Amino acid sequence: MNSLKSVAINISIPFFIFSVFTLITFYEAKIPKIIFSLVPYLFYAISALIVWVSWHFNRNRFIFIIIPLLLISLGFEYLSASKKTDLFFYASVLYPLHLLLFLSLRERGLFSIWGILKILFFLLEIGVVSYFIAYPNSELIALLKIKLFAISFYPLQDLSVGVAIFVLFIMGILLMFSRYLLYNGSFLVIVITFYAGFYFIKMPHANELSMLAIGIIIFILLIRESYRLAFYDELTSLPGRRALVEDMAKLGIRYSLSMIDIDHFKKFNDTYGHDTGDEVLKMVASKLANVGGGGKAYRYGGEEFVLLFPSKDVDESFMQTDTLRDTIAKSPFIVRNKNSSKTIYINISAGVVQKSSKDKDSFAVMKRADNALYKAKKAGRNQVIKA
Repeated sequence: MNSLKSVAINISIPFFIFSVFTLITFYEAKIPKIIFSLVPYLFYAISALIVWVSWHFNRNRFIFIIIPLLLISLGFEYLSASKKTDLFFYASVLYPLHLLLFLSLRERGLFSIWGILKILFFLLEIGVVSYFIAYPNSELIALLKIKLFAISFYPLQDLSVGVAIFVLFIMGILLMFSRYLLYNGSFLVIVITFYAGFYFIKMPHANELSMLAIGIIIFILLIRESYRLAFYDELTSLPGRRALVEDMAKLGIRYSLSMIDIDHFKKFNDTYGHDTGDEVLKMVASKLANVGGGGKAYRYGGEEFVLLFPSKDVDESFMQTDTLRDTIAKSPFIVRNKNSSKTIYINISAGVVQKSSKDKDSFAVMKRADNALYKAKKAGRNQVIKA
């Protein structure tokens, strides 16, 4: 289960955007009218930017969620009143389910077999909705407008509210238990923003503002995702070597660090396979991520990790590292195969150093930590040595 702090951090930015646009909607009388005349154009501009950046970074999930919003916005602008009503109903039912689907699907190349299937499904979805808007079926609409609740949520129909409850419930579960907090938090707020815009659609500019808010949330999510790909390790979710180098460049003259290596990891991989080895890396990373003393864990590469302790001396970082070593050594790891399971224990070795005036740069500090790590290995492993 994800910590409440992690959940709060990951929904804070999209929720702030939602809150700002909610305040603008309710206090629109105090805002110059010219600003609202620019809102649709700003939405189209940020949508085009999302499509371009998504294409450039091969993040096609964002393309599939912004284009339907564009089509909905254009439909509300140019369709007749009766067709707008049908579009409102179909969009309120299908778009949240569309979001949930594309949140669940893994990123693939747009022109891979899975990417082509997504495109075909997407075109089919648009085609079916367009058909029923162009050729309304009163019996189908009456069937879909079934009464589910004792109270009214007008202008939303009961089916739309039922879908909203279902989608928000699933996204809430994902937010609490899935490791993809960045996506789950933003998508949850996008659904809330979408329904808020539809529920208050009769208020001046409410829907246009909700569309723009969603566009901004998606664009910021895209930027944050690009940052994550550049600076975080995909397997362990820890910051990677590039993030370590950037963070060390910001430090002052007083800090310490630990260089950590999993003992006998190559032999472990040869014995149990690389898939099990990946699970070991994730287990060790999860323990190291809980380092105390103001430390921060990084995956340096392979089976090596680094703990960085800003403004801490070598004695404190040694204590924190040795505590983690002991925790990992006492944590059972279950290796499963087709017919049986086996409990083993993983050990780590570490070298701890403090920056000195003789170190020319951060790489010199890491080199000394690596030498201390080598001594820990040579001394029998499963121990921490101070340089």
